[in-house]
Amino acid sequence: MSLLLPPRFLFMETNKSCNLRCTHCDFWQRDDADKANYLSRQRKSEIVAEFARLSPDGALVICGGEPMLALDEYFAMCADARRAGLRALSVVNGTRIRDMRMASRMVSEGPHEISISLNACEAALHDRTRGVAGAFDKAVRALRLLVAARDAQTGTRARIIVMGLIFKSNQHQIEQFYDLVLNDIGADSLKLNFLQPSFGHDAPSDAFFADEVHVDPDVVMAGIEAADSRFGLGLNPVWKSQVRMYFRSMQGAADLERGWGSATKTEEHICNAYDRDIMVNHYGMARLCFSSQFEGRMLDKVGDLRDFWENAEDIRARMRSCNQFCGISHSVRRESSTLQGVAKAAAFKRAAMARASPFGWVSQIGGRVRQAIGL
Repeated sequence: MSLLLPPRFLFMETNKSCNLRCTHCDFWQRDDADKANYLSRQRKSEIVAEFARLSPDGALVICGGEPMLALDEYFAMCADARRAGLRALSVVNGTRIRDMRMASRMVSEGPHEISISLNACEAALHDRTRGVAGAFDKAVRALRLLVAARDAQTGTRARIIVMGLIFKSNQHQIEQFYDLVLNDIGADSLKLNFLQPSFGHDAPSDAFFADEVHVDPDVVMAGIEAADSRFGLGLNPVWKSQVRMYFRSMQGAADLERGWGSATKTEEHICNAYDRDIMVNHYGMARLCFSSQFEGRMLDKVGDLRDFWENAEDIRARMRSCNQFCGISHSVRRESSTLQGVAKAAAFKRAAMARASPFGWVSQIGGRVRQAIGL
């Protein structure tokens, strides 16, 4: 028997629309025309509250589209998390954080960890891959405003993060990327994501992935090692080896232009979304993965979230053999990029195990048995 721990992250969506035109993402081609069918404000609050009961030490991750295009809903979801005692996290593109008023509101009422996406440490490449001229300047301005608002904040200190993306055209810029984020901008950290097939893309060929996938593992690792040494990042050696393995897995593959349709997989299984994440879409469908290849459950009423999590061992069993490219994403990968992140995950596990005794979840190969002792 093994202990089924509570989920660590609840991902929930605000909207579908986006105001950029990223070449590695097709989400900007969507809209909110069916907004009337989205989960109601009340139901979202109920799901967040149920998640907090299920996982008191967990976090709410607010997703989009560009989530700040639905500004009222965005701050309402932040309020849901704060009211429930959860940490809130969110990645935005920075275009809606234009002045100190909004930056101050973000650090006081918004997510506890605010991430802004940058595709490069120089404007031309970021703008080219984001599909809109001036996107880099807007993102960097937003970051500088947030850092200033963070530094002026009293009490709990919001964390300001840059979410970077590494691909062929910027693989030589990793050390410079860290320098921009940590020294020039003054953000708390740079989190690296690595090129995957284009998000939301289901056409037979994936031009951006095909053009940018030929990344040299040695070049990437040299940049990561140099940054780790120069900036004292405390990077996790296991994560480093998985990054090298990820790009090594793609070398010589003949069908990478097919993107998500490629038969190529990572050499190793590096995901553990099924042990830590619940993804809930606009309509209330809960899954253990962003992909629809693994079935989910509609959350129609209070109690459905817990029931789904505690009775999904058959889904977990199949996910444990999935080696899709998305396993490298920070949202689902088993290994944190930093030793500090490894320690945080271990602390979450210890706290969850302490809460599970004497009332806990015990999972067996064939299913799950809840135990209630002492009543």
